[in-house]
Amino acid sequence: MNDNTKTSDDVDIVQLTAFKVGQEEYVVDIMRVREIIRPLPVTKVRKGPRFVEGVINLRGEVIPVVDLRRRFDLPVDDGGQRKVIIATIDKRVIGLVVDAVTEVVRAPRSSIRRASGVFDAAAAPYFLGVCHHKNRTLLLLDVKAVVSTDERIDIPVTSELAEVLP
Repeated sequence: MNDNTKTSDDVDIVQLTAFKVGQEEYVVDIMRVREIIRPLPVTKVRKGPRFVEGVINLRGEVIPVVDLRRRFDLPVDDGGQRKVIIATIDKRVIGLVVDAVTEVVRAPRSSIRRASGVFDAAAAPYFLGVCHHKNRTLLLLDVKAVVSTDERIDIPVTSELAEVLP
C-alpha cells in the first residue's frame, strides 16, 4: 500500500470496492480494480467453464468475463443495472459481472477478520474473510479463487478475436 493509506492517527486504512451479488455485499481490494463499466456485448466461448460468460472487447483488449451469479450458483438475473468490474489478477485482466457496485469502503485494516472455521477453504473457497463497516458485514472476496478453475477455458488467440469483435 502507499503512504496515502495512513490517517493522521497513523491508523492503517484500506480501500475496498463494495458490490452486490444477489442479496450479499462483497468487497475486493481497490488496487485490483482497473475500472467499472456497463456490460458490453459478450462473445461466447465454447467449452469454457459454465461461469465464464465469454469475452469482451474493451478498447481493443480482449477480456474474459466471469458472471459471479453463476460462480456462486445463484439464479442468473439479466435485468437491473449490472456492472462489470475490470480487475487485475496476477497480471491478467478479467471482468467480473456483479449486480451493482455500491461504494468505495475506507476501513481500518483491523476491521478485516481472516476467514476461519466456517470460512475455511473447503467450505467457502471464494472468501478471505469479513470486513465490518458501518454496521454491515462485507465478505472479502478471494478473486484468485473465483477465477481459478480446473475446467479448461478455450479462448481464441487475442489478435484473431480483436478482428471479429465489435
